[in-house]
Amino acid sequence: MKIALKIIGILLIAYFVLAYALPKFVAIPFAVWNSKQAWTESEKIQKNKLNQINLEIIGVYEYQTENESENHLIFIDTVDTKLVGFYFGTEDFGGHGVFHYGNPLLNFKLTENEIGFEIGQRELYETTRNKVYKPSQKPKTEKPIGLSKSYLKYSGELTEFGFNLNCESEFQDCWQNQMEFNKIYD
Repeated sequence: MKIALKIIGILLIAYFVLAYALPKFVAIPFAVWNSKQAWTESEKIQKNKLNQINLEIIGVYEYQTENESENHLIFIDTVDTKLVGFYFGTEDFGGHGVFHYGNPLLNFKLTENEIGFEIGQRELYETTRNKVYKPSQKPKTEKPIGLSKSYLKYSGELTEFGFNLNCESEFQDCWQNQMEFNKIYD
């Protein structure tokens, strides 16, 4: 037994000396093997998280108004295995006109049949926030003309072609209380 412990001790000491003296030949292959295992495990975890997300929901949804420039759009995608979204909408200020905003979806929740999110404080602009620029173009800088501080709370049910949402706002800032969004892009 003492001889076996001595041999194990000598082998461990020899390994650490070699690992210190020749790290490229001893330590690096060991580290590579360990990092490959860690990467494989990380990929499995990410795949499981993505499988739990309803990937059918990813896409662009539109609520159509009488005036096309006032349509509302919701973009839903995944970032680091989490569902995220962005809302481009409009607010009607009566005699002052219609103003545009673009905000991320806050407290985004999705179940099998239901969807819910909030939109926080919104900077309001005269033109749409959903703009496409050519690579050679420089985005125009615009200053907001106002601020809408009330939260918009949306909740609703998923449908075959999108979702029906109910909007609630403390100061009646919702475009409509009930809105039907249809998927226009995957």
